[in-house]
Amino acid sequence: MSDFSTEQVPGNGRRPLDVDVFRPAEPNGVAVVLLHGGGWAGGRRAMVHGYARALSALGYVALAAEYRLLPEAPWPAQLDDVRDVVRWAKSCAQALGIDPAKIALQGFSAGAHLALLVAGTQPGSGHETAVGTDSSGSEVAAVVSFFAPARLDANPAMLANPPFNLLLNGGGVEAARAISPIYFVNKAFPSTFILGGMADYMQPLASGLDLLQAFVDAEAEVEFHYFHSQVHEFPSTPGMVNDVMAEVAFFYRRTLLDRDTLAEEAREHNPIARASSMQEFVQMMAAAQRH
Repeated sequence: MSDFSTEQVPGNGRRPLDVDVFRPAEPNGVAVVLLHGGGWAGGRRAMVHGYARALSALGYVALAAEYRLLPEAPWPAQLDDVRDVVRWAKSCAQALGIDPAKIALQGFSAGAHLALLVAGTQPGSGHETAVGTDSSGSEVAAVVSFFAPARLDANPAMLANPPFNLLLNGGGVEAARAISPIYFVNKAFPSTFILGGMADYMQPLASGLDLLQAFVDAEAEVEFHYFHSQVHEFPSTPGMVNDVMAEVAFFYRRTLLDRDTLAEEAREHNPIARASSMQEFVQMMAAAQRH
């Protein structure tokens, strides 16, 4: 017996998209849309079922989403498909048992590229019409990005090879830059968790640090964890998946579920959290000593 149901996202001018829905026994109201990797031209949603099961066990409605691959549908169909999945989840919020304002995108490799680009071009970003078609209704509350190809123009020599030549429709560096999420990071970007492996030769640490710096420069909310000795797709292994998803779930808890509660708890128990800067902390300590 299957532990998930398969729903369909109806299309307007495209075929329906399948979404595998993993429902927790005690849902917390948050939905996580999971996007598989595979270089935009390969992969399938079953690749993220392990992550979906781990998140569902922790209370999250996990949606393993299909998006059309290259060359079935040329770019930017993949991006627009993910937007459609987000819109569908919002429209089905009551049936799914979720808060439509608490939908996260969690992508792996090419899926992370799509997740970051949806967030970077969503309404309120200032980039709403930059890539793909209509971005209305595609707002998400958080993004988790595993080993994302966030800057496609970083290695021009690769752009003539698959899958980049398919993705860019034969375009070069300018076309790659135009769909690179790193250039769409902005202050209104939803809270984002960047993860990867320090031994990943496909998306090395330097790439992750570049993406982190873009968030820091934009003053957007971000967290960062690169795991030592780990390569591309490392969290899919049986010994890693549950613990890595527990860390991701803790990010969702702190970001989407218990942010205010944990902040108040910090102010109550951690005196350092009562100040917003070193100068304010020094002044606070000086005042305490006078009393």
